[in-house]
Amino acid sequence: MGLQTTTGLPKAAIAELVSLFLLVEVLCCTHAIAQFRTDGLCVKGGRHKTRASRETGFSACHNYQNNSCCTSNFTTVLAGATVTHIDNFHWGRCGNLSRECEQYMIDVECFYRCSPNAANWEGEFKSSISGVPVCSDFCDGWFTACRNELSCATNWISDFNTTNGQNYCRDDEQCLTWEARYGNATNMCHQLWGASFVYTANATDCIQFRGSGLLARNTEVSRRVLPLQGSAAQSALHTPFTSALLTAVLSFTTLAITTAV
Repeated sequence: MGLQTTTGLPKAAIAELVSLFLLVEVLCCTHAIAQFRTDGLCVKGGRHKTRASRETGFSACHNYQNNSCCTSNFTTVLAGATVTHIDNFHWGRCGNLSRECEQYMIDVECFYRCSPNAANWEGEFKSSISGVPVCSDFCDGWFTACRNELSCATNWISDFNTTNGQNYCRDDEQCLTWEARYGNATNMCHQLWGASFVYTANATDCIQFRGSGLLARNTEVSRRVLPLQGSAAQSALHTPFTSALLTAVLSFTTLAITTAV
């Protein structure tokens, strides 16, 4: 038998509870929470339209043209022979990406900038999204297409030096292949764009970035897996009592571990 805690449960089991309650706290009681939005608003912060609406003349991201959070002008940036940067953010500081890898990056950018469903996972920070459950087959293909590309950053949101609004390699970083940096598709999906995406194996409850009928499909998935904006279920997650209760349980569980024999 392993060590027992003062609660009578194995120490490992209590540790599992701590991890579980920390996850619940993050998902349920932070300021930003995933929700199925019914207001038609896009991700806030200046990189998106205020409200999703129909566009015409898309040069890329055609899946989102009928109800889009980006303008047709934005899509012209993604339709070039080689896409080296979006706004002032450069993808190829260690050399231009291959066309196959670049297309996966474009698919991700189309979702983030154009899909109204991105706002369902709006993050706590300006223009951010967090925890989008991306289909594992997309992440697998993305990693396979980009595994031999070079990058000097692991987290592309936080690991670059930013000067005059542009991203540059840090002096203490070297250009490594994506395979060397991430090792596998799961790590890449979880780390490349910070906390934006979660590698999700459940094919029916994940968001897809490639294929036909994406807008309708992802809207249905969002509606099914997320609480409705303003619903009783969503409101319950934000009550002061819920936060206080979870905090108390966390404190008790942590104390049980620290006083374990």
